[in-house]
Amino acid sequence: MRIWLFTITAAAVLAACGGNPPVLVPAQAAHPNVERRHSWMDPSTRNETLLYVTNSNGLVSVYRYWQHTLAGVLTPFTMPLGECVDAAGDVYIADYSEKALVEYAHGGAKPLRRILDTGFHPYGCAVDPATGNLAVANYEDTTYSGYGDDTGNVAIYLGAKGKPVYYASDVGRVSSLGYDDHGNLLIADGEYEYYGYFDQTMFYYLPKKSSQLLSIDLPNTQFSSGWPFVDSINYDGKYWVLTVYGDRLYRYTINIKAQEFDELQLSGGTGYVGGIWLYRQTPKAPATQVVGAGANQDGDAFAGYWKYPAGGNPYYEITTNLDGPFGVAISLKQ
Repeated sequence: MRIWLFTITAAAVLAACGGNPPVLVPAQAAHPNVERRHSWMDPSTRNETLLYVTNSNGLVSVYRYWQHTLAGVLTPFTMPLGECVDAAGDVYIADYSEKALVEYAHGGAKPLRRILDTGFHPYGCAVDPATGNLAVANYEDTTYSGYGDDTGNVAIYLGAKGKPVYYASDVGRVSSLGYDDHGNLLIADGEYEYYGYFDQTMFYYLPKKSSQLLSIDLPNTQFSSGWPFVDSINYDGKYWVLTVYGDRLYRYTINIKAQEFDELQLSGGTGYVGGIWLYRQTPKAPATQVVGAGANQDGDAFAGYWKYPAGGNPYYEITTNLDGPFGVAISLKQ
């Protein structure tokens, strides 16, 4: 995994409207040790920091973040992918196939509510820490089936309630998005071609209190013919952190001149990592750890912990109760 820092050049343009390519979830080995049962949660975990991991078998595994032990299992889901957490510690899980987001209280085993993302496939989400607005990355419109029907968008639920406000993108394959600490939203939108290849990735920026997307350019010296698929967008307290190809992190600030900062290599037998989450001791503290789930070189599922931004070997790996893990989220002790 490599970490880069660049700056962003932003140009204001009004986003226009931009299907059914395969969802880019890593094909990882199924683990028979995952218990398939009704949702359950150890009541003692309500006062602990928790790690939520989505699995390809439709379960969400919940771990005690520091002890690395299983605290509960949430089910049923059809295809749980991205996750996000609000200021109260509530966790939102995007169920791609069910066209819905399911909200759970921190440490809760029963859903608080189900938000129907009618007509779209949600790939991920993000919550504005300042306003509580819920942004959803809609990968595509469910009414289309051709590769050229790129009709996804960004849906923002004000205060995570009511009917959303939709923002259309040029490409229409919104895969990931994230808020910074100030209420600004960064969006990745990929143009699908063939066999999982993305011809280009467009980036958009929705400034705090703005109603118009800005088309932005994120310089990248690694790729000459467009960006690869962006798995996740996080904020570490100072920089935007994008995960691409499942094993690299790139960091950005918003400014005028592009500047490469550094490159870090994470080692230790890691293979594909899907979305990542940054651990911050408090919502305003700088990030000190990276958590990501995926498969190692042998195809064995894991959820790994790395120091941030030092990199190096993961200092711990969870390898039990996982089955094709993809999305991760951390809900801090309440």
